[in-house]
Amino acid sequence: MRLLATVLAATVVITAPAAAQTVTEADGTRTMSVDAWVPATPAQVWDAVTTAEGWKSWAVPAAWYVAPDLLETSYDADAKPGGANNIQQRIFARLPGRLLVFRNAKTPPGFPHAAEFGGVTQFIELTPEDGGTRVRLTGAGYPAGAAGDTLLGFFVTGNKQTIDMLAARFGRAPLDFLTGHCWKGTLPTGEANIHCFDVANGKVRDRHEVLKDGKKVYGGETLYGWNPASRRIDYVYTGMGGGEMRGSMKPDGADLDFGTADHVGKNGARITITTRWVRVAPDAYEARDASATPGFTHNVRYTRVD
Repeated sequence: MRLLATVLAATVVITAPAAAQTVTEADGTRTMSVDAWVPATPAQVWDAVTTAEGWKSWAVPAAWYVAPDLLETSYDADAKPGGANNIQQRIFARLPGRLLVFRNAKTPPGFPHAAEFGGVTQFIELTPEDGGTRVRLTGAGYPAGAAGDTLLGFFVTGNKQTIDMLAARFGRAPLDFLTGHCWKGTLPTGEANIHCFDVANGKVRDRHEVLKDGKKVYGGETLYGWNPASRRIDYVYTGMGGGEMRGSMKPDGADLDFGTADHVGKNGARITITTRWVRVAPDAYEARDASATPGFTHNVRYTRVD
């Protein structure tokens, strides 16, 4: 179980997780904090951590307010309010856009040291920074002794994953218009190229197939993940024949700028390609590739087909 009790599963794979800091207070209790820069405004982050729809956008598939200050969540998409395995958080204070204070009110059955965990007060603080928001998650009141040690040992990792999941959700936002849809374009060779995007383990996954006369002749998969260190989206493309391309992408207005990256084929041949995706209509974008290698400079328009 991770902290926020809504974020108790689903590992996110990212480059540089937020770092946790733990201090021992004068009364022997422990306070643990973790923070990360999130590429979103405080208002956007506030909505993500205070509304049921916000929680579902990055943390859990099911969430409700069963009372004005009681948030209930589940990792079961089919769960209903009041389910035995649901998790509840009691909210004690709000400073809109700045501070949320809460405690766990219900853990899943069998969660170790649930009573002690219920005495830990959680704080989410939002501070504008560098065009985004510095989000700090602090848990105060971890007790001295074995129970507190166990809880800290679990949440020192869980809280990192929690805050990084939030950052990754906003980090991959430039790809939102693509996810959940398939897009089709025609390559200069006349072959059809179909890309289908979804979200898997906190990353955007693009699976594509090249079809000739309706039959698959090539394909591959690209994974896009938020890199908090560079504040860009990193990607890794793996082709059906074993070739690989790595690089990064950043939004440039409505466009996606992939910069220049090297594709290494199965035979070791290296091809350098500069790529930019331009949104040309609500249901279409154009992939513009440029390369010194013959045959790799072209513009392909992709239209949503689902």
